[in-house]
Amino acid sequence: MKKILSLSLAAILMLCAALPAMAQEDYSIANILYQRTTLHGDASPYDTAPLDDDIVSLLLSAGFSAPTGGNQRSLNFFVITERERMDKIREGHPYSTPLLTAPLVVVIAGDEANCRYPELHEMDAGLAAMAMMVQATEIGLSSCVMSIYPQDERVNAVRASVDMPETFKPVLMVAFGYPAADVVAGASVDNYNEAQVHMNGYEGSFDVEAVSSPTAVVE
Repeated sequence: MKKILSLSLAAILMLCAALPAMAQEDYSIANILYQRTTLHGDASPYDTAPLDDDIVSLLLSAGFSAPTGGNQRSLNFFVITERERMDKIREGHPYSTPLLTAPLVVVIAGDEANCRYPELHEMDAGLAAMAMMVQATEIGLSSCVMSIYPQDERVNAVRASVDMPETFKPVLMVAFGYPAADVVAGASVDNYNEAQVHMNGYEGSFDVEAVSSPTAVVE
């Protein structure tokens, strides 16, 4: 028994020693980032069928999992499924066509009365939105993120649509849903641009060939 334990321990130690080398050699693209699809809701409408509660919960969990500035955790998520409320937002938001057909929109707002770093709410909301969109991609949903803050007309329309307190700053909203039948969603692509990468200063270049990922198409 002691001999077996000794061999097992030796195997574990060898594996631990090999992990750094394995990590260095096993680089791969997170393909899900390139599989994300966007629907703008007009020419490419969503399936208007309501999303199950467990799907909504999964998306919200992803949003709450995102990091926040100073770990302030002061974001609030307003879940909207009623078309009348979406229509109110559209009255004050000229770039909200996804709300024409999306079965779900989530407004991400910072609670400025209960936070330490209100100036970081834009960063926090962006991180939460991306986490939710990645989760949506994993379960086959399309999505579209739309800005709200700092345009007063958009902020006021969103606040009015959900009776949001004045101390809350709605930063972004994200529409979610499956593509309608026969609709092709706009797919993410590898947009790597060497000219926009600066190594240790503006004049420095990062001359490494980017690894491409196939464009995803949802039909």
